[in-house]
Amino acid sequence: MMLHTSVRQGCLVVEMPPEVDIGNAEPLRWELGEMCRTRLDRAARDGVSAVVVDWAAAPFLTMAGVAVLDDLRQRLVERGVVVRVVASRRVVRAVLRIVGLADVLAIHDTVEQALTAGKASGEGRGRPEIGKSS
Repeated sequence: MMLHTSVRQGCLVVEMPPEVDIGNAEPLRWELGEMCRTRLDRAARDGVSAVVVDWAAAPFLTMAGVAVLDDLRQRLVERGVVVRVVASRRVVRAVLRIVGLADVLAIHDTVEQALTAGKASGEGRGRPEIGKSS
């Protein structure tokens, strides 16, 4: 599985597959881990201050998808990288709210909103740390 990524406005945009289930969750988790290790290491970041996880194409979100997203969130928080999620469908947002990820992730309707969100809010000082244990 190859994720499509691009850098836009200082953010690494990661287009997630529409469906993440038990069949593809582990390879996806591995690929995201490699992305964090190679592209988001402090020395290799190259101006990237946030990751936008684009899950707008997902018609639903399974628990396997939730686990992959939470694992990615934890890896990024450890690296000091802000996480923003694009989830335009109500059912996906509902799942994120039910499992508590909506409390620790900035969720947006579009990639464009996610790209500009940090500038308006002064992001980078708090929200991703909410779920991090000290």
